[in-house]
Amino acid sequence: MSIKPESKQTIAATVGNEPADKTEQKQPVDTTITASPAIKLKAAIEQLDVERSALVKTTIENLKPGKPFDHAALRDINKIEIRKNRLIVARFAALLKKSDPAVQAIVHQIIEI
Repeated sequence: MSIKPESKQTIAATVGNEPADKTEQKQPVDTTITASPAIKLKAAIEQLDVERSALVKTTIENLKPGKPFDHAALRDINKIEIRKNRLIVARFAALLKKSDPAVQAIVHQIIEI
């Protein structure tokens, strides 16, 4: 005889499924689909900046005399910066594929630097 383990639901999971206010309605999904790539890029960069700032803040707060520096936090900060730079480069590449002359001028100026 095989007994299946019971699936446990946490209180947070069950509470999170119901809206706090019954009159509150969900926003339509169309708003995220219609957002332009530039707006999505700005939102993603802002999110990465928030993550980086929080990580830097906690790292600075944990600095104490006699306590070794947390190099893992520094690696995490660098990973966030790399993701941010890759997003920006991917956006420039996408704009270059569209052959927009204004973007081409900007990219050429960046290359010259």
